Amino acid sequence: MNTNRIVKMAISTAIGFAVIGCGLRDPRFALLPASQGFLSSGVVNNKVDILWVIDNSGTMGPKQTNLNNSINSFMTQFVTKQLDYHIAVITTDIRSVAAGGQAGCFVSSGANPKIVNSTTPAAATVLGQNAQVGFFGIAAAKALDAVVLALSAPNITGCNNNFLRSDAFLAVIPFSDADDDDSVNTVASVMTFLDSIKVPTTLANGNTVRSYFDSSMVVDDLAKPACTALGPFSEVGTKFINFANLTGGVIASICDADFSAGLLSVSTKILESTTAVRLNRTPDPTTISILLNGSGISQDATNGWTYDASTNSIYFHGSAIPIGAGVSIVVNFTPTDVVR
Repeated sequence: MNTNRIVKMAISTAIGFAVIGCGLRDPRFALLPASQGFLSSGVVNNKVDILWVIDNSGTMGPKQTNLNNSINSFMTQFVTKQLDYHIAVITTDIRSVAAGGQAGCFVSSGANPKIVNSTTPAAATVLGQNAQVGFFGIAAAKALDAVVLALSAPNITGCNNNFLRSDAFLAVIPFSDADDDDSVNTVASVMTFLDSIKVPTTLANGNTVRSYFDSSMVVDDLAKPACTALGPFSEVGTKFINFANLTGGVIASICDADFSAGLLSVSTKILESTTAVRLNRTPDPTTISILLNGSGISQDATNGWTYDASTNSIYFHGSAIPIGAGVSIVVNFTPTDVVR
């Protein structure tokens, strides 16, 4: 028997044993489940650009005063959590300056900066003052058109320069006691526009994760006595509510004399969305464990973390929201897409 024949027989025998061996049990196999370790030298993203769109038509004076009186409720968490924010204010009067409007340009009070950021002294006070835009604007309040005008050329590199950052989350906050009945833009067209400047991520499950959202402070229910008391010129902000629902934002009522609770819900949503961790594989939710600065945190919607399957993301809440720079976050889990 020649050498080549011996080699071939040996190979055939080895393959035969392998086939026989596999035939004794389920031929499927699985790779050992791998965990994803997520480690960051800081908050995953603590940058957010916040655009307030304030109605400055004739009925808005008292609401702007209430906003100013409650603004600390909006700003306190940002300072505590050391958020890196840009906050600017535009009005719903998009007429040219010559015609008495603001043309989608940022506004401010006196010598205040038009963009309030995390280094602005007395930032809450400055923002509250900037939000006092008056009530002499045109009755045809165009909030949706104002958003597009403010964030597109030529304004975004002109009168609104240095506001929008490519690596920051974007939050839009319309503030009005009426719906937008006059804009050329629709909610859908504004979302298409925002998708063009904040390109969304499409997940394997087909869902879309956006890096922006709308949270509106509007009249939300005319059945509420506080809303009815605003008078006959107020109406439910249906388009704004739809905008918030489609982008994962929240709704806060403009009807109450004290806006503190509503503003707190808006700022909480901003913090939770900005600091969310987007996972790169789909986890078995029962296997998720998270370390924050080396200490384990619990799955808890109040002061811990939650997992959102629709966006494949971890969200932090309450005292568990990562604070400032130098934070380490480790997310471990067993993925569901194990090869079998």
